[in-house]
Amino acid sequence: MFKVIKLIVSDWKRYTMLHKKMNLFLLIVVLLRNPGMYFSIVYRVERYLLLHKFFPFKLLGFLLYPGYFIFTYYILDIDISPKVSIGKSLYVHNRGIIFTEKVIAGNNLTLIGPIILGTKGLGIVDSADAPNLGNNVTIFTGARIIGGVRIGNNVFVGANAVVVKNVSSNSIVGGIPAKLIRKYK
Repeated sequence: MFKVIKLIVSDWKRYTMLHKKMNLFLLIVVLLRNPGMYFSIVYRVERYLLLHKFFPFKLLGFLLYPGYFIFTYYILDIDISPKVSIGKSLYVHNRGIIFTEKVIAGNNLTLIGPIILGTKGLGIVDSADAPNLGNNVTIFTGARIIGGVRIGNNVFVGANAVVVKNVSSNSIVGGIPAKLIRKYK
């Protein structure tokens, strides 16, 4: 459970890092006014419960899943299953975010929705058919990442880009289909 709390705190720090001087009141305001922070909390707790080896926790996660789905899908408009693996320091800005169940994402993921990360829809979904994101990836509004694509570390995916091929680390991609715009160090 301490690991979940550490993940939630690291997510919260992503929301507060833009403000240099934060008092307790502002920290609470940041927590209460960001739908992405609500999502982060319920996602981390539900993932912990569903994937726990201790049966009562797993059962509790199973029983709470309908509430998780209703809250995240209908209220927050974010469709990310708790089976999706997302590293620490998640930042969700805006709504309309859809992930396929087998997506794997690294640390410091920034999602500026609406965006879609999914499979090609050719039958049974396995990990090889779902996107795999590295660390420090930022995905901008309208982007689509389709199929078993590997996105490297320190990558920016531009607005409305459609990524269907692997993207190397330290790069900016954009367009339909996405092409390398710039490589940086």
